[in-house]
Amino acid sequence: MNALDPLRRELDLWGEAGETATLWWRDDDADAPTAPILRMLALSDATGAPVFIAVVPDKAVDEIAQPLLACAGAIPLQHGFAHADHSPADVKGKWELGLHRPLDNILGELRAGSLRMTDLFGDRVCPMLAPPWNRIAPEIFPHLPDLGFDVVSVFAPRVTADVAPGLTMINGHCDLIAWKRGRTFIGAEKTANRLVEHLTARRTGDVDTAEPTGLLTHVWAQDEDCWVALEAVLRLVNDHPAACWLDHARLMPTWAAQ
Repeated sequence: MNALDPLRRELDLWGEAGETATLWWRDDDADAPTAPILRMLALSDATGAPVFIAVVPDKAVDEIAQPLLACAGAIPLQHGFAHADHSPADVKGKWELGLHRPLDNILGELRAGSLRMTDLFGDRVCPMLAPPWNRIAPEIFPHLPDLGFDVVSVFAPRVTADVAPGLTMINGHCDLIAWKRGRTFIGAEKTANRLVEHLTARRTGDVDTAEPTGLLTHVWAQDEDCWVALEAVLRLVNDHPAACWLDHARLMPTWAAQ
């Protein structure tokens, strides 16, 4: 049995229902044209799967712009500001975008980060904010459209699509890295099962059926087995008649129409 067979069977069910399973791929923590980043871009080119690349603006070097802009499927987006933890020691988890410091400071950093993203990538920048560690205080949501963001992306099935006027939530649902087990690959079988879990919940109406299923990678942490599984998933979805990877135009039609 192939580890990805459960995913293939779930996509078959979408096809039998006359539906198309929509998926999207987000990669986090980019800041330089490292070997894993270049390999990811080559994989996007080879498979035709678009990749939304969350770039840390305060850490991003100028040299990251050229390879991302040269890759047709690369879609840069903003990953917070400096990927810095500002939470007190007694707070569980790491937070850059929590209300542990003045709101004006947070918004000022996001604005500066947005300018840096435009300097690097021009109009290729996707108006999406991916908060570091997938954590953001909801009180920040209403301010994001004024900073140019149309979408906020964290992790787990969304409860509602419209989290503030002019702001939509589109999340990731399957992270390939087990962060609490030494930053190791979760395995091909678990990758398939986690994608199937969200796809099945969408198909049966147990979660928001309109939210595309998000694959989340951190290529800097991937071992060879993870790379092999990632490519297999990208190709399986691309080759299946009832599934597709979304690019910016299909993930965010209002942005593409501008």
